[in-house]
Amino acid sequence: MIFDRDTYRRFFDGYFIRDCTIGFEDGRLGFLLFEEQEDKDHDEPFKVRLLAVKLANPVETRFFTLTTHALGLGCDLSSAWAPDHSEFVSVGIGRETLAYKPKVHKGQEARIPFHGAGEPHPASGLMYDSIVLRTARAGTTVFSVGAPFRVYERLGPGQWREHTEIPLPEGLASTEPDVADEALSNSDFNDLAGLSAQDLYVVGSRGAAWRRHEGLWRQLPFPSTLDLKTVAVAPDGTAYVTDERGHVWQGRDDSWRRLTQKPHSESFLDSAWFAGRLWCTGNTGGCYVLQGGRMVLAMDARRQPMPKGCSLVSRRLDVSPDGRRMLVAGWHGALEFDGEHWTVLFYGEP
Repeated sequence: MIFDRDTYRRFFDGYFIRDCTIGFEDGRLGFLLFEEQEDKDHDEPFKVRLLAVKLANPVETRFFTLTTHALGLGCDLSSAWAPDHSEFVSVGIGRETLAYKPKVHKGQEARIPFHGAGEPHPASGLMYDSIVLRTARAGTTVFSVGAPFRVYERLGPGQWREHTEIPLPEGLASTEPDVADEALSNSDFNDLAGLSAQDLYVVGSRGAAWRRHEGLWRQLPFPSTLDLKTVAVAPDGTAYVTDERGHVWQGRDDSWRRLTQKPHSESFLDSAWFAGRLWCTGNTGGCYVLQGGRMVLAMDARRQPMPKGCSLVSRRLDVSPDGRRMLVAGWHGALEFDGEHWTVLFYGEP
């Protein structure tokens, strides 16, 4: 267990896990914690805490925290890895950013810049802005994605690049407010994954799927108009996409096929390719693995099943860029998997 009772109460008590990431070197982990609101007015700002863990340290110096009120409900956590740079990065729905690089920088940064922010459209006069719906790592690089079909690449502390090669939705230019609103409402990018910053996929509203290959973006002819929720990429470059009904699609570029025939009970929140299999987590918890043409609970998997009872802590996934470790976390617990053995890091108060 990574906590003793005193450190759990000091750093974790009163919070639950929103997201997790495997940090930028062996033995580093990151957790994004939300303050529990059971006894508070829900109109009050709630605290968001970045908890960084260095497992090699003794328990007294193992943890570092940054706590803020400036990140909202939609924030996620990821980590950039060398050779470019190494840091933990959390981004909120309004492009608010919190980052931590040991001994270099820590704390709140300026919002991710959006070139159209706060400006009326020249044709319609309507105001629109960009939101972030997912922050994830592709290769060793952190990206944030959201609306209206925006991709932001983390270049370093306080530095982002907006991928303007992906055009804004045409409907935003309409002089009809209803048309512009419809365009904005259906222009979400929900997830991003890839083998590197130059080779990645991003998916979103109404079957929107784009690929960046050798530095160039191209929209893909995805064979569904359902909202696409998650994407994961295997080492051979094959992409696995889940949609709003929990179907799993496999393919790359212009060729796709649906692997699962029956809808899942809910859409998936997170997905990752690890140890030769696709793993997904449900919106309400539970870790699933692709097996025999369907998604089954990981604790019922035929090989290396997840320990019984850990399904409740399974909401978010992260895989290290070297493909050696997978981190699963949620609510009040976390565990690691090396492809052969599961290790429970903590499960509730020690």
